[in-house]
Amino acid sequence: MGGMLTLILSKTAFSQTDKKKYAQDLIVGELLGKVDPNDLWELIQSNYYPVLRNNSETELIKVGSSGQEIIYKLVYPDNNLSNHPNRIIFRFFESENSLIAAIITDEVDFAITESYAAAEEIDKSTSSFRIHFRYKNPNHVKMLAYNNQHYILRNPNIRKALTHAINRSDILERILGRAAYLADGPLSHESKLHISGLDDYKFNPKRAIQILENEYWNDSDRDGVVDKNGQPFRISLIYEKGVLLEEQLATRIKIDWNRIGVDVVRKPLVKSEIKKKLVQRNYDVILINHIFEETIESFEEFFRSTSNKNFLGYKNRTVDRYIHYYRMQEPSSQKSMLQAIQKQINGDHPAAFLFFLWVDRYFVNRRKFANFQEKGQLLPFTEWILRN
Repeated sequence: MGGMLTLILSKTAFSQTDKKKYAQDLIVGELLGKVDPNDLWELIQSNYYPVLRNNSETELIKVGSSGQEIIYKLVYPDNNLSNHPNRIIFRFFESENSLIAAIITDEVDFAITESYAAAEEIDKSTSSFRIHFRYKNPNHVKMLAYNNQHYILRNPNIRKALTHAINRSDILERILGRAAYLADGPLSHESKLHISGLDDYKFNPKRAIQILENEYWNDSDRDGVVDKNGQPFRISLIYEKGVLLEEQLATRIKIDWNRIGVDVVRKPLVKSEIKKKLVQRNYDVILINHIFEETIESFEEFFRSTSNKNFLGYKNRTVDRYIHYYRMQEPSSQKSMLQAIQKQINGDHPAAFLFFLWVDRYFVNRRKFANFQEKGQLLPFTEWILRN
């Protein structure tokens, strides 16, 4: 599954088809907050959307796009495969609530969500869809990216206070349905490179307040917001617009930070805007997902001070030195160096590593399609069979 695809860009513009032909389309619902339409082809290639298998002779031809839809035609080697989808339409929604409504009314045939609440709402509202699960990469971490060059957040003690002020255990119970692990760094406990004994960021608002006071942040004017030299502690929190889980997390983080005297301005943005903010390092804090590979390249890209993809603005001479000398070492020493990098990062808090989510929840229109699973695994779209 998830092989190389051949993308062909059609020169003809998309035109509306009649309802009979439209019935053979497979409509994938997606959120503008979660996915930049410009990244769609990359997600297809990575098998996030399972289109076809390795070495398949089926062609995927892009025949149209707009701000709300991207349309691909499927050309099968056997033109008589009339019981399979003939087009895949990726339809983008402004909010997860509108996507949920489209699923319930059979206007969408396939969708993926991280949200426990969204999945429960769909499951109880329609008999056409049921919750299915697929496992995430073990190192898929949900994290808060701190701008380490921000005039307040450049202090690692301040970042530490913010991290310890978040009640992650309560979030795990109330929002995530316990379908996640608490994180203490970029690699999960399942990784052979994970290092034990790291600070696990336990919820400790008293400690957070004490850290702020030690850094001379106090509520001098008693307005509920701590200040220093006449400057209030006010930061913006960017998150994916319209994505239910991100909205829930952003709200909860704001409440927790408000309780230690930090004023938080929430800023929901679509994915394309979030990408720009990261590249330009034009942000205070952003709630994001990231997969760290168990390689020095993955750490170098994210944490080396001279990396052009170090959007955190993180600078640490010790980490730079470990990365520089890593490739000169024997394999046993390389493992120790990667673990030493994790320990340094854990102490510096360049980001708040929150959770490793276990699963994606996905939905298929079972009234319209059969043969979408095999032994609990999601099959490629091209193998789905249209029901009569």
